Amino acid sequence: MVEDRIDIETLLQHPGSPNSRDLRRYVSPDGPDLRYARVLMGQIEALRGQPRETWPSPYALTEPLRHLGAELEYPGWYELARLVYLEAIDVYRAAGTEAADDFLDDYRRTLGSLGSVLVELKRYEEVLPIKQEEQAVSLRLTAVDASALDLADDARTTSIGILARLGRHDEALDSAAEAVREIRQQPDNRPGRPKGRTLAYALARYAGCLTSVGRFDEAVDAATEAENIWRRYDDAGDEPDWLVTRRLDEALGQLGGALAQVGRYEEAYAAFVERVERGRRSIDGDDDFAGSRNLAITLNGAAIALRRLGRYREALAAAEEAVRLDRALAARALDRQHRFERLFPAWEEVLDGGDQPMGKELFEDGGLSEVHDLFDDEELDEDFIEEIEFDEESRDNHAADFRAKVREAELGVCVSLYNLGVYLHDLNRVEEALAADSEAVEIARRHQDAAPQLALALNNTSCVLADLNRQEEAVEAAREAVTLLTTLATADPEAHEPALALALHTLSVSAPDLEEALSASLRCLAIYRRLYRLDPHRRAGDLAHAMTDHGLVRSRRGEHAEALAAAAESVETYRRLAARHPARYSGGHASALLNLAEVHSAADGAHARARAVAEEAVALYESLAADLPEAHEHRLVHARAVLRRLV
Repeated sequence: MVEDRIDIETLLQHPGSPNSRDLRRYVSPDGPDLRYARVLMGQIEALRGQPRETWPSPYALTEPLRHLGAELEYPGWYELARLVYLEAIDVYRAAGTEAADDFLDDYRRTLGSLGSVLVELKRYEEVLPIKQEEQAVSLRLTAVDASALDLADDARTTSIGILARLGRHDEALDSAAEAVREIRQQPDNRPGRPKGRTLAYALARYAGCLTSVGRFDEAVDAATEAENIWRRYDDAGDEPDWLVTRRLDEALGQLGGALAQVGRYEEAYAAFVERVERGRRSIDGDDDFAGSRNLAITLNGAAIALRRLGRYREALAAAEEAVRLDRALAARALDRQHRFERLFPAWEEVLDGGDQPMGKELFEDGGLSEVHDLFDDEELDEDFIEEIEFDEESRDNHAADFRAKVREAELGVCVSLYNLGVYLHDLNRVEEALAADSEAVEIARRHQDAAPQLALALNNTSCVLADLNRQEEAVEAAREAVTLLTTLATADPEAHEPALALALHTLSVSAPDLEEALSASLRCLAIYRRLYRLDPHRRAGDLAHAMTDHGLVRSRRGEHAEALAAAAESVETYRRLAARHPARYSGGHASALLNLAEVHSAADGAHARARAVAEEAVALYESLAADLPEAHEHRLVHARAVLRRLV
């Protein structure tokens, strides 16, 4: 039985409910229609009070419960929606395997709704049995609708993702492998989605699961097969299919990442370049806002991937192109907002304008062609213009939409700028990096609810300021980033804890106060160790980097045993990572080695041991600087200086 049941009083006591019990005020913009909810609760209470055998049907109670659940789910009243769906599912379960075929689809939909609500509530352990039940019900449905096989697959897909989120990667891999095997055995003419597409989806999941357990060569094989399937669909189509296009682009990105993990860098580079070129070809003219924005996002993703390949110059070029695109999109969005405001001025402006022509009077055709262009719809007529002109609410709603598009575009510029700052910093172009990061901060401050973007821009700014020896400003920026992200992570740890750990790491390096530095470093490590336990193969580099600087913090405090332990752990982790993926991790390995040498020297004056480690760091930096001097030459100079001190 369900743990609790809701009634109308429960709804009225919800924090989002209107304060008044007056039914005329039961419709709230931030909540469900409580008048409708009251009607549904009346039906529910009536059925609850009757024996089941007297109901009009064995599942009569489920219908008002499902409608009430949907009404509660829409505005985000997830905890109450959860209770409602649980009660409905209890009714279906009571019938056991005797549930009539006519109600199986409703049963499945209710399970799906409950699963979605539980995901929103981040009650992931509770999601798994619900998704397993949804999969089983979907398979029962195949007796009357063979295409329900897709629904069973979708339920299993969600389960695999939840298992991965919980760090249960072996179970996720087993389920993903089983899905691939089952789909391979299905007939080519299976009902529902084409078998090839279904197999490609499953292979992509399987490749991700293989990566999560460190089986990188097998991940390449699975990602390659998925990419080949989508490419065949893409080649076979006479007209572009947006779904195939998107899936092939995603497959190229996944394949490039998998190839990089096994050191096949040229092939990985080719995959990333092809993905960008496909994005360029997909843009339909200068006015294709969505296509241009998608290309900017693709370029930012490609820059991250290219950096991991050690191709810092190419990463910078991709980031610069993304910034140019996003600037053009932001300028276009702002121009459209201004054009709308010129065509449809606010009533206050009209009243203050006197006899001066305003609004549609400024246009020869009464603004019709301007409206067609602004709304990208040639079918709009004078009635549409009059509605906006004389209905203040309609005008305000449209104006808000144009402002929202400006906000979206400008925050796109912000993200592209602070990404650009990273690649400029990589190449030791610190003044240019500071200019990019500072502009990103300025843009983010102009917009409400932009704390995530502002925090990352501040974090990157702090790193650059520290390299410019502007320590007070660096610490101030890092502290603000930590404050913002602490608030965000308190509300949504899963979304914001990785960024919080990054900002804490930055603060631990820049804080002059050793107590503050140690506190930040310990908080950072606690988060990274927790994330590492959930996803060790993806988080090992973050943890190793944090351990490198934790060793320095401990050494500055004279805590030499702790400093040596941290520095040694970072070196060993980086050594393992760099052996597999040198382009991504060799720089961090060299830094960790040099740090270990300095910690050894400070701890016990063991210059011979410190010297040997420093020599290894210098040799690594020499190799890196030979390939990319602008990124590594200044670090090589520092490493040689450390080595000379140890001689």
